Amino acid sequence: MKTLRNFTKIKLETSDISFDALSSENTIGALRQISQTLQGSHALTKSQTAADGIRNRCLHILILLLTCHAVFGEIKNGYEKHIRASKESLNILRERLEDANMLPAQRRKIQLTIATLVDHVTYFDLTEALLIQFKTIAPELYAEIDTITDRRGRPVSVYVKFVPVNGTDVQAEGTTYMDQSDYDIDTYQSEYGEFTVSVKIWIVPRALLVLAHEMGHIKYQVPHAARYFEFYKKHYDNTSTASSIGHDFDDPSGKSAIHFERRFQKNYTDFLKISIGKVQNPLVVLARLKKNWSKNTEVL
Repeated sequence: MKTLRNFTKIKLETSDISFDALSSENTIGALRQISQTLQGSHALTKSQTAADGIRNRCLHILILLLTCHAVFGEIKNGYEKHIRASKESLNILRERLEDANMLPAQRRKIQLTIATLVDHVTYFDLTEALLIQFKTIAPELYAEIDTITDRRGRPVSVYVKFVPVNGTDVQAEGTTYMDQSDYDIDTYQSEYGEFTVSVKIWIVPRALLVLAHEMGHIKYQVPHAARYFEFYKKHYDNTSTASSIGHDFDDPSGKSAIHFERRFQKNYTDFLKISIGKVQNPLVVLARLKKNWSKNTEVL
């Protein structure tokens, strides 16, 4: 199932931590370090021109390092943006809880923040594990979406999140959120920016099959964005039910989704014939991950 909508930036809310601020401070810190290095080397150089040249080269390298990740499209974990800050914050807050003189109100505030962080890292780890599992079972299907490009050959990144049941605006096990750029009819965009797709899958036993279905939608929509947007506007309106969107009898995206789903089912059957271990229920994996991350951090 897919839905057309406009997006706003999503921020992870916690009691006292701003992840956007953390990310910005790290970037600013790195820029300041480079600036200080350049200023120090400037005094040692014999020529202002040489110093300017070094500064420009360093600036170009920095820009390349900060932006090169966006050059190539791929399947990405939708929780990845602040995961490093979340894990580091967990360690810091756990250490603060060891303070025996901490006031009860302050302790509870920290514990609530920890609970929010635990949710973030748990869903990140689960999404990571399920993406690896999907790639192991159906490597060809995974590669088709991992390397997908739009009609003009530009790479498009697919951000995937496995979320709690009912954790989406649209009540469906799987949802592909998409929008069209105001500047280019062939450009797909989501809350992650231009040239991106956002997919949310409920954490249910058949989550991988649902993901395969959504990948089928993406397989058709991304290379045919302009054409499909026109089809969408003509065939679906505000009265359409969630289950029918993307699955009209002549919807090419829906047909692609069903085909992709069937291919995955065959891959899954073949995988079970040769695999020693069983594919674990995502709900069981989630419970284990949450238990591991929640040690010594339960809210009183």
